[in-house]
Amino acid sequence: MVFGIISLFYFIYKFNFNILKAFYAGCLFSFGQLFFGLYWIAYAFEYTSKGGVFTGFIAIIFLTFFMSIFTGVFCSLSIFLKGFWNLNIFGFSLVFASLLSFGEYLRGNLFGGFPWNIIGYVWSDSYVLMQPVSIVGIYGLGLFTFLASLSFILFFYKKKYGLYAISPLLILILIGAIRIIYFSDINDSSIAIRVVQPSIKQIEKLDNTLKSAHLKKLKNLSLKENINFSPSIIIWPESAFPYNSSILEKNFNIFNWLKDDQLLITGITRVNIKNKQLKNIFNSAYVISNSDKPDQYYDKVRLVPFGEFNPFKKFVNFGKITSGNLDFSKGKNSNIFKLSKVNSKVGFLICYEVIFSSQIINGPRPDFLINLTNDAWYGDTYGPVQHLAAAKARAIEEGISIIRSANTGISAIIDPYGRYIKYLELGKEGIIDIHIPKPNKKTLFSVLGNILFLIISIFMLMLARIIFISKKL
Repeated sequence: MVFGIISLFYFIYKFNFNILKAFYAGCLFSFGQLFFGLYWIAYAFEYTSKGGVFTGFIAIIFLTFFMSIFTGVFCSLSIFLKGFWNLNIFGFSLVFASLLSFGEYLRGNLFGGFPWNIIGYVWSDSYVLMQPVSIVGIYGLGLFTFLASLSFILFFYKKKYGLYAISPLLILILIGAIRIIYFSDINDSSIAIRVVQPSIKQIEKLDNTLKSAHLKKLKNLSLKENINFSPSIIIWPESAFPYNSSILEKNFNIFNWLKDDQLLITGITRVNIKNKQLKNIFNSAYVISNSDKPDQYYDKVRLVPFGEFNPFKKFVNFGKITSGNLDFSKGKNSNIFKLSKVNSKVGFLICYEVIFSSQIINGPRPDFLINLTNDAWYGDTYGPVQHLAAAKARAIEEGISIIRSANTGISAIIDPYGRYIKYLELGKEGIIDIHIPKPNKKTLFSVLGNILFLIISIFMLMLARIIFISKKL
């Protein structure tokens, strides 16, 4: 990706592309980045009767083509400002990095948003290098990554320009190192959590004859003996309960195995039936005890394109990956709930809701976040790894632990500094038992959100306009 950014900048600047050529170049770069980063989504179509993987790749082409327009537009705008402001190469690099990063921000927020493959995630394998997101967020980290990437070219023009370009990222990394080395002590709470990873393959999950077997497996894993550990909360993945909510309401004794002081949190398909007809379906999380019918549930707000609804339904009838002709409906309730049995506030994030920077807490600050997902749709691809990286970034941004329960993995307990305390590998069946870490103090990002990123972007544009203009010697 970094090589692609360098090449894009070099050709646009070196060959003095006009606005139209810059648009095409930006779209081509972004299309390649997104298509090869999201190819794995197509494999989910294997489980439908609508053309399978072939249809999936067509859907990804449509999606990535649309998303690539953001980069194309802002590449064109950067060329326009280069000429209009008479910028030198470093002034152009400031404008280029700011606008491309702003394009990522708009892609992640407009029209429902699709903030996948943000460039800041190139650092996701490092705890230290990800710490700056606690200050500037993933878009801010991406902004300085764009700029630092250009230093490879700028050094050939003027060494000071190369140093200017790479310095902000180096300063942030230094701050991150200090943060993780000297200020990252955590204390565990008294809340005992059990995360269940049943590892049920998607083809088996869709088999109606195996539903009772799946429920039995989930129950057995939930009741697995662990000396000196009794979970207060048991967490099942997205859509783990193999029946819809109407079945649950009629057979609530299914959960009589729960202890009096225990709660079960599970993903489930909630249905709204009126006059014996199905009106709405929701991807939901239910809070269940052994004594009362579930009265706390969260309906997913951000739905997956092609997975839960067809974003291009008016133009092309691809349908959706999940079964049935009815699109999922968006929820409207807050994702923060008070769990009186454990005296804690918890935030729910279902599936890819965890990828939305600065938009994962809709209510008072929770004690921890729970991310329920089912990445079995994507098999043994890079998708689950990318998804986990997003959860890691959100934990650091907000300074709150995230508990991730994934059907086939990767389930994990992530502390407020983005460290994986425990995790279960992709495709492995098992449980995670842990006392959840207490939340950190509010981070700067949790207070300001992406406002600081936007301020820095504007400042860089103004800096380019005022100082780094071409001068004839």
